[in-house]
Amino acid sequence: MKPQDGWKLGRDSFTKARIYFKDGNARTFYSLDWKSKYAKTRDRELGLKRLRELVQKYGRKAGVIEIYNIAPNELIEQYFEGLLTSNNNKQEL
Repeated sequence: MKPQDGWKLGRDSFTKARIYFKDGNARTFYSLDWKSKYAKTRDRELGLKRLRELVQKYGRKAGVIEIYNIAPNELIEQYFEGLLTSNNNKQEL
């Protein structure tokens, strides 16, 4: 069910990516699981697709990229320099 004030990153995202850059910086990106702020539903796969696009964008600049489910805080995928090293995504099996 959509919140009355629209979807918000962090609060309503299903997944997040933690990116550890080679220069020592780290950033967290939350998935955009909806097509617009006032969409009626969220789509987990859309959010994962968008996070994987970030992996392609930052892959060579980043040492490690980890994608997590937010609610149980479990690791879904892990990348090293843009290459998949670990895949714990049970939905794709």
